[in-house]
Amino acid sequence: MQSRLDMGAGLELPSLLWVLALVLQTWMGAAEKLDELDPVVTTAYGKLRGFKKELNNEILGPVIQFLGVPYAAPPTGERRFQPPEPPMPWQDIRNATHFGPVCPQSVVEGRLPDVMLPIWFTNGLEVVSTYLQEQSEDCLFLNIYVPTEDVRPVKSAEILNELSCQQRSVHSAEL
Repeated sequence: MQSRLDMGAGLELPSLLWVLALVLQTWMGAAEKLDELDPVVTTAYGKLRGFKKELNNEILGPVIQFLGVPYAAPPTGERRFQPPEPPMPWQDIRNATHFGPVCPQSVVEGRLPDVMLPIWFTNGLEVVSTYLQEQSEDCLFLNIYVPTEDVRPVKSAEILNELSCQQRSVHSAEL
């Protein structure tokens, strides 16, 4: 009898350890100083090329993205319905600039059935549906986001001014 780590999905502990090892290895490689113009990291399975993405956000700085990174061998053929196995290593630099395919989903006329998602999420179904166009049983991929050193500066004067305004409003409310 195999022991299972009960996480609702019946994932086996060795499978989780493989995923954790790949994520840690990729993260450790990404922790090195990256060339933001051509970010390449070395993992246990080969090299990955990502890209820098501006988030167009006042708070968050840009990130380096590594998309569609395999964390297991394709679960097809003899591996179908079996525990995940480590991915096959690659020799060349792997392009990690596009999302990998998603696992098969029920899409009817380019849309997800409303019954599959909570009511609060159904407003964005058209947006979600665009990411479900490329589907495959070979869908065991990670998308990894690495913060860059480009941080959005917050001036201490702005913070002090905001705190001062909040204090004044509290004191005036007490009067």
